[in-house]
Amino acid sequence: MDQKQFSEYVINGIIIQFPQLKEHCVVKPNGVIDIEYRSRNNKLILWLTTQDKEITIGLSGNHELGDFHTHMSLFGANTPKEELIEAINLIKKIINDEVEILYSSVLGYFLGDIDETEEYRQPDELISINFWSSL
Repeated sequence: MDQKQFSEYVINGIIIQFPQLKEHCVVKPNGVIDIEYRSRNNKLILWLTTQDKEITIGLSGNHELGDFHTHMSLFGANTPKEELIEAINLIKKIINDEVEILYSSVLGYFLGDIDETEEYRQPDELISINFWSSL
């Protein structure tokens, strides 16, 4: 499967599950497709790219701090079908407020567990728990 075929396969699967994302697809050079979907209050962007024939999902919100992203292979997905399943699951969890979106005054927005994050908190670092619907 080449890059264009991979992108079409992924995006078609994503659009079936999330038709609201269709209007946010941007075709890039070499068959890559990106999606940028803004939260209701416009504080956060959920993004997806098919670059390098893998699905990467990320969050952007505070441009002064780094963005968070993850690859579906980190969830054990090794084939395009497995990646698509994991991407759909992750997007559902984010937009249905089933996963905490943490905000760190040092790192910006990221997905994680507040208890695990506390272990690595820096002095004077502020961390808050958020959900997609409130951002």
